[in-house]
Amino acid sequence: MVQWTSRGDYDNFRITKCRFYSGIGVQKDFSLSSLGSLTVDARCMDLFNTNKPVATIFGPRELTTSNPARRTFMLDLTWRFNKASSKYRGTGAGEKQKARM
Repeated sequence: MVQWTSRGDYDNFRITKCRFYSGIGVQKDFSLSSLGSLTVDARCMDLFNTNKPVATIFGPRELTTSNPARRTFMLDLTWRFNKASSKYRGTGAGEKQKARM
């Protein structure tokens, strides 16, 4: 994922410095047979540590914001157990229903 925002006015705020934002992620599924399945999702947001927005917000008061760049790492583990198998998938799917009709 890559996002770039140019300088300029947006709604009620003005971006005074260009902003560049990037992220990357990897996902892997593991089948644990009778135990279910495990999905591992690892992500890094703001990969190059360049997301430094500088903006002026206009409203009842005029505010100037400046946030330092923050690189974020995330790890998501998902375990699916008691996975129900579909009777409509695989070889011979639906043969029993066709024979009944």
